Amino acid sequence: MQKLICFLLLSSSFAFGSSFDLPDTIPPNINNKKLIAFSSDASQNDKQQIFVMDEDGENVRQLTNMNLNCLTPRFSPNGQKIVFVASNPNSDYIYMIDLSDSSSIGFPEFVSGGTDPVFSPDGKSLLYRSEKDLNNAVYITDLEPDSSYIVSDGSLSTHAKFSPDGNKIIYTSSATGNMDLVILDLEDTTENAQKNVASSDDAELYGTFSPDGSLVSYAAFDIQYKGTVYVCKPDGTSEKEISRGMGSSYNPKFSPDGKYLAFISGGADKKTIYICSPDGSGRKQLTSGNTVVFDWASDSKRIVYENKGESVSSINVIDIETGKSSNLTGEKANNINPNIQK
Repeated sequence: MQKLICFLLLSSSFAFGSSFDLPDTIPPNINNKKLIAFSSDASQNDKQQIFVMDEDGENVRQLTNMNLNCLTPRFSPNGQKIVFVASNPNSDYIYMIDLSDSSSIGFPEFVSGGTDPVFSPDGKSLLYRSEKDLNNAVYITDLEPDSSYIVSDGSLSTHAKFSPDGNKIIYTSSATGNMDLVILDLEDTTENAQKNVASSDDAELYGTFSPDGSLVSYAAFDIQYKGTVYVCKPDGTSEKEISRGMGSSYNPKFSPDGKYLAFISGGADKKTIYICSPDGSGRKQLTSGNTVVFDWASDSKRIVYENKGESVSSINVIDIETGKSSNLTGEKANNINPNIQK
């Protein structure tokens, strides 16, 4: 029987006020193992909750017991905090867990209304998208002191990420009427602080920096919603089409060492992970199932990913050299949105 299912047989129904015992704290990197955070509906209230497990699938522990669906967990750079989105049909809310604080586990700290949160490289700020001021804008919240402010240009904005040094953000702006990729210099107070990286009739989304900041990758979607992955310099020059001749391709992510670019490609019924060099050479298909969400391990040798089944999903890890894949959670619960400590 799979590890996660064994864990579930020991658990009980839980919600705020239940007798279910959550762990007091989560020590980091037990036996030098990284933690994987993920969302699972392995509870009798049928809500997605945030769990963590060791990178080999052992020591599964539940961190939330909310009456909302808890999704998209992401670790802070030091691995001590997890930010996630708690969602209902009408709204999204950002919460944060401190793994070293027993009061935070089970009762996460509310951060803001919004979605798509990511930590700054120093872990002191959060970047996210929100409609809290009746616009769909990109915000930064400084965690100490607690302050929040809009950083996007006032247009419909989405898919924001920090640069590796934390001094810039890349996001998609609709200021021109199209969905264009832009970079905003947070240290530049002039009107030239924001510059276009890619602007066309297509929608440029999923912008991300390489680990050294020298390259940018993104996906451009045409009017038929077919995505094409590109790599260019941060000023938009030296653009290369990476996924030429493939199905719809999107969500590019550089490996932590910068040697590889991974992305999703496929049709409506099946999407798989491909990897290649940042110049597009050496492209190969990595997974064979149906994948939407994935994350690089810090060693740049493995990818943790969500494999979508007919009714539920599992968390898997694959070695990019050997192609060997392991199912860490089984297929008896909906296990999604994996993120691994760096």
